[in-house]
Amino acid sequence: MSSDHIPRRPPYIPGTPEELDSVLAAPENHTVVFENDRVRVLHVVIPPGVVEEKHTHKNPSVFIINASPNMDYFNDKGEIVARSGKRKDGEPFWVDPEGVHWLENRDTFAFDAIRVEVKV
Repeated sequence: MSSDHIPRRPPYIPGTPEELDSVLAAPENHTVVFENDRVRVLHVVIPPGVVEEKHTHKNPSVFIINASPNMDYFNDKGEIVARSGKRKDGEPFWVDPEGVHWLENRDTFAFDAIRVEVKV
């Protein structure tokens, strides 16, 4: 498993309102495809030209990007902290809990990923 490609993700702050959870805050981009008491598996899709709603991920996860367009990653202050390049599709990587953030798809095809959130 490789390391995270966005080194300056904002940290999750305990006590952050539950309404900012990705599935509640950005449901058009985050769909639960499986959940039990140990994991929640999300299918994440961001169509071309779309800006996600602000959201968080309170649990660490394994992230697998199936289609990696050019994206801007914004932190809680609205600053672009990363511009993604072409990550190797299908390569899993670890992501620590994330504070408020959102992404903008600047490409002509959809971002498509599976995120396996480990419940702690």
